[in-house]
Amino acid sequence: MSVDFDGTLMRNPYWSLHLKPWLLTQAGFGHKSWQKLWETMAEESEHRLRHRNFQGAYDWQDIASKTLHMSLPNPNPPRREDLIPLVYPDVWDFLLWATGKRLTLHIVTNGLIKNQWPYLRALGWDKIFTSWIGADSGFAKPDPRPFRLITGLSAHIGDRLAHDVLGAKRASILAVHLKRPGNQEDKRGWDALSPSFCQADLTVKSLQELPERLTQVLPTIQHEGQVGYERYSHRWQTLRP
Repeated sequence: MSVDFDGTLMRNPYWSLHLKPWLLTQAGFGHKSWQKLWETMAEESEHRLRHRNFQGAYDWQDIASKTLHMSLPNPNPPRREDLIPLVYPDVWDFLLWATGKRLTLHIVTNGLIKNQWPYLRALGWDKIFTSWIGADSGFAKPDPRPFRLITGLSAHIGDRLAHDVLGAKRASILAVHLKRPGNQEDKRGWDALSPSFCQADLTVKSLQELPERLTQVLPTIQHEGQVGYERYSHRWQTLRP
């Protein structure tokens, strides 16, 4: 089973802890407002996506250099206590349930792993996820090839119809749409060949719904029901932050 990173497991840490603070600093030096600086970078990212330059579309250091003529440094090693508030509350119990079931977990993201790895490691998730596939691979969702790099993958969970759901459907695996209340669908980077709407195989509002819903469609996952989930949740109270 694969899971998206930003918007699914946590709010984007690279943006919250590194890129946005850097933009605010540059704006304070008398440049344009940070919103204008970000708009310029986002436009270049979208341009690269349209030209299928997936790795370049998420290389924010290169984009800052080419469009703003500024040097975006590497992020400082993150502190775990700064990351915890960015993790969605339902993630911890879901991860414990999945590891309790001995499910093999992977991350498939459109971000660069070089940017996201420090956050994964600081949270200890490098010990939970078996592999991490990002735009560094040369592919990005909704291209099905990132999913096909994982042998035996049966399902993908993500928050974006245009990337996660469509990519999973194209890879012929179960597409789970995590539609968190209040989250707006980001239409940047929509594949021009994509339908205006892509129907997920499962739609949930919280990862807490997944154990029961997944066991209904993936018979290889033994059904434990709510009792089993609560048992894992109780055990996690001594482990979670």
